Amino acid sequence: MVLLGMMSAMPVAGVVWQNLHYLLGFERLGYEAYYVESHARTPSMLMRDPGDDSSALAAAFIDRIMRRFDLGERWAFNALHADGRAFGMSRERQRELYASAELLIDLHGGTTPLPELYESDRLVYLETDPVQLQLELESRRPETIEFLEPHCAFFTFAENLGAADCRLPVSEQFEFRPTRQPVVLDLWNEVAGDAGDAFTTVGNWRQPWRNVFFHGETYTWSKDDQFERFIELPQRIDACFELALSSYSEADAERLRSHGWRVRDAHELSGIDPYRDYIAGSRGEFTVAKDQNVRLRTGWFSDRSATYLAAGRPVITQETGFSNTLPSGTGLFGFSEIEEVASAVTAIESDYPRASAAAAEIARECFDSRVVLGRMLSELGLSRAGRRSDTARAQRDRGAGPFPAEMPLIPVSRRPIELPAETISAAMRGIAPRAAGAAALGPGSASVVVVTYENLALTRLCLESLLHSRGDSPLEVIVVDNGSRDGTTQYLAGLATRHRHVRILLNGYNAGFAGACNQGLELARGDRLVLLNNDTMLAPGTFPRLLAHLDDPTVGLVGPVTNRIGNEAEVATEYRTWGQFLAEAEARAATHPGRSFELAVPAMFCLAMTRATYERLSPLDTRFEVGMLEDDDYAERARAAGYRLLCAEDVLVHHFGEASFGKLVPTGEHARLLRANQQRFEEKWGKPWQPYGRRLDPRYREMVARVRGLVSRQLPPGAVVAVVSRGDDDLVDLPSGKGLHFPQDPGGLYAGHHPADSDEAIRELKAIRRKGAGYLLLPETALWWLEHYDGLREHLGEHCPVVAHCDGTGTLFDLSGLRVGDAGGPEALATSKAAPQ
Repeated sequence: MVLLGMMSAMPVAGVVWQNLHYLLGFERLGYEAYYVESHARTPSMLMRDPGDDSSALAAAFIDRIMRRFDLGERWAFNALHADGRAFGMSRERQRELYASAELLIDLHGGTTPLPELYESDRLVYLETDPVQLQLELESRRPETIEFLEPHCAFFTFAENLGAADCRLPVSEQFEFRPTRQPVVLDLWNEVAGDAGDAFTTVGNWRQPWRNVFFHGETYTWSKDDQFERFIELPQRIDACFELALSSYSEADAERLRSHGWRVRDAHELSGIDPYRDYIAGSRGEFTVAKDQNVRLRTGWFSDRSATYLAAGRPVITQETGFSNTLPSGTGLFGFSEIEEVASAVTAIESDYPRASAAAAEIARECFDSRVVLGRMLSELGLSRAGRRSDTARAQRDRGAGPFPAEMPLIPVSRRPIELPAETISAAMRGIAPRAAGAAALGPGSASVVVVTYENLALTRLCLESLLHSRGDSPLEVIVVDNGSRDGTTQYLAGLATRHRHVRILLNGYNAGFAGACNQGLELARGDRLVLLNNDTMLAPGTFPRLLAHLDDPTVGLVGPVTNRIGNEAEVATEYRTWGQFLAEAEARAATHPGRSFELAVPAMFCLAMTRATYERLSPLDTRFEVGMLEDDDYAERARAAGYRLLCAEDVLVHHFGEASFGKLVPTGEHARLLRANQQRFEEKWGKPWQPYGRRLDPRYREMVARVRGLVSRQLPPGAVVAVVSRGDDDLVDLPSGKGLHFPQDPGGLYAGHHPADSDEAIRELKAIRRKGAGYLLLPETALWWLEHYDGLREHLGEHCPVVAHCDGTGTLFDLSGLRVGDAGGPEALATSKAAPQ
């Protein structure tokens, strides 16, 4: 990898760290990283006298940085501002490097794209400061187009580009892909000691250049005008704020101090170590963004703020639209008004360890160099090793497995699930690993039981990915089919013929999920047993990592994290394709090695246990009909036996979700079955069935806070509000009113399911109106009700006026005009869509 940068032209610590994170991040991914500067900007910041040899000073500066981080002589500086001398690598060596490199990254777009850089078609444009270039493309500026054309791909820190709330124009000629600053996390958490007393930031105060004019308005580049909006902050909030500034006057500093700010000279922090120590020694960061990014809602996020997060320091930063892509509300807070800053400070100080841990978690999830660069490389068709190629076969050879890296994993629709046409096509091509001998099932071996019923394409995706991920693991696969009639049985027979470690059992009828699992477990010969749904996909290394958590004899059941399950095992993911999933699974394994947490109910979409555990707990309870809640029952049995139940943080499994049960939603059978199984569970265990919890999602917590604020502002004190809560008690805990779970059971608890159709939703609405609810609240997470329940939407529109709607928060309806005299009424339309669970 060759990084084309400008460290000596801007030899400040923040810029140096930005370059280092790319260089060292690529190194951590197994590449050799090289650094080259080729620009005509005089490195004046390194000069003390006009007669200084600026070229030699720049070369010495780069050399010190590279040697400090064991990058040796892998650098070059071409003094285009002076006589063109080449320092470090020779010109000939540079040309050889450009021709053989996997990628050449034009960071900041600061390097002129000469033929020697782009003739291999591997020159990538990486924009860290958006706006000006996009406006130049909007006006069709020839010089800008000419500059960009030699690049083969384009990335931007404007992560909100193309979103509905982003006003930055999208180029039709050049496709800009979103990215963000990578951070090599251990370089920051290793220096993070005790937090200081001040919220700090580092930056330039006054930069009156680079203003832009767009649609009749001027958008500024300098931060001083944004800080002026919040200059009274230290006087209004009981917290300490400090600014480490450059490009400011003493008059500027005095004005800030008079309003309670602490001010220091940023040049004191110009070294990479003092800069890092300053950030790690802060309490957190408070900062503003440039007017261009704020008003145009670009989604830009500071590379400096990313390092605060990596050091475990909470960040309060001005909203640019970044909260559309980054989790905010605990370790990271966006603000537009001073009151929001006050709320953020209060939240941080009320539980600083929690806020600090959340900041570090955001850094791990979103900014880890292995995650950010891994995703970038995946989008460019590269992995940890290998060359770029445009063929699906080459992508598979590099580790994408049996499917093209670009294959979509996001369904077109759900309940019933519908896959994209290209995904179905890839699944049905018949790609399979070559035949292998029977697995040697000695100590440490595993048996994977997969139950199938229809859904041939999903079954193929699951089993082909499973066989590819198997590698050399001592593992057998047992597939139990419950009477499929769509070609599944023929596919399974052929698969078993080619793979002697695949065994099949064809029932010819639907034995139910628990019954079929028991049949497969009875046939299993491995020491470890895994139940796996046929609507999952696996990455290489899944089983060794998952089963390693069973080495602890106190652990009874363990499952992975996933994109979709509805309990604490569900994590926020960003992949949309098979290749991106593989990169994200690999990155998660690297960032969460061996980590786990205790989970109330490890779901059986992917569940592992030892044979000894299974023999102690006995087979699954077949009283739960065709399925649902048998995993809740098994978790109760494991807990009663004294076992710990874990979720493995280092294992990510893709789960399409509800491949079979989703088909039951339109008929109402899903809701009936769930209610019946809840009753069976409660009769068996003598206690109410509890809805699943959710992992703490900062974005969700922030939405809950906004919901409470909306109710407080819009409704009279004591108002009774029916809330579509999905069982979240926090969501119905309204400070200025009384919240009711909706829908609810006769005891007032969450019913545990959504209405089967619009008729049932209207009946439930009338019932809760009779209980005293004066208002209905659909939080943002439940606004899909208005799309799926057509009849309910029309009923609300006719009888229940909207009190308030707030994007990102939800919608309030007034129920005072609702007629509650009958159970349904002619207004409950017969045409209705089914609801997702």
